[in-house]
Amino acid sequence: MSASGQRKRPRPRRWTRLEVPALPPKLTALDADGLRAQPEHADVELVDLELAAEHLTGLSLETVRVKGCRLEGAELRRLRCRRVVFDTCDFANSRWLDCELGDVAFLDCRFTGASIAGGRLDGVVVRECLLRLAKLSHLGRPHALLDACDLRGALLMESDLSDIRFAACDLGDAELFNVDLRGSDLRDNELGGLRGVGCLRGATIDALQLLTLGPALAAHVGLVVEAAVGEGA
Repeated sequence: MSASGQRKRPRPRRWTRLEVPALPPKLTALDADGLRAQPEHADVELVDLELAAEHLTGLSLETVRVKGCRLEGAELRRLRCRRVVFDTCDFANSRWLDCELGDVAFLDCRFTGASIAGGRLDGVVVRECLLRLAKLSHLGRPHALLDACDLRGALLMESDLSDIRFAACDLGDAELFNVDLRGSDLRDNELGGLRGVGCLRGATIDALQLLTLGPALAAHVGLVVEAAVGEGA
């Protein structure tokens, strides 16, 4: 608490470049039955597994490659990942609940309609992924890089996103609700149609983005915009 009695905001994290974890070239193959057989797995590779609509609870993965797996509609509860790379996986309409992800990368994965809620994200790279209509909520203060991702129509809510780096992402028609973006640099991202523009307080945008967001910002502060005096006379 400060002397005035107000809660102090955590100090901004010094941004460190996030990279895709380097995994050993050879990992032991693990099939779906082996995955279900026990909760902890290390130094394994999951390739082209069909896990749609699975309910997986309490799994722990360390130094794991997951490639081409299909988990549409799956529920992943309390998943713990460390040094894991998900490559070209399908997580459409999946639910991630209270998962802990550290030093993890998602590459060219599909999260359309997925819901990610609670848990902890620390050192997560999300690159060239499809997150249309996804819902990201109650994530605390995640440390992540979203690079060239499609978040059109996504909902980002109830989180401190000041330690997320957005790079060349499409946030068109996305909605922000009670999120903190102070200190974020959004200049190379598409923001057309963004809703919840009040959450942009303290973020950096460029002049062209300001023109795009102008009507929404005016509406947010209650400006009445009318034709100039003498126009149409």
